[in-house]
Amino acid sequence: MTTICPESLAACKAYMRVDGSEEDTLISSLLASAFEYLTSAGIFRTADNSARYDIVAYSLTLYYYDHRDAVSTETEMPRGLRPVINQLKLDATAQAVADSYEEGSDGRS
Repeated sequence: MTTICPESLAACKAYMRVDGSEEDTLISSLLASAFEYLTSAGIFRTADNSARYDIVAYSLTLYYYDHRDAVSTETEMPRGLRPVINQLKLDATAQAVADSYEEGSDGRS
């Protein structure tokens, strides 16, 4: 499981507008889940995308937090979240392609 540093937890709680420490364990678990979701989608935090990455992770955490009691109903992600996730995925793909060209592994002789 992903370990959440205190700074990330504090920033996420500020984004979520949660005061106090009663829910810290839950929010840490939800934030770790958001980070793992992004990683499994092929999105990694870099110096170039850190602000967008963090906002997406915090938004996912808030979404998970607000829907934690939903048992069998699927709810849609917030409207603006999917386009940012897609953009981060495209950025990661573009970077991987650029890296492969720099390494000379583009298949050309």
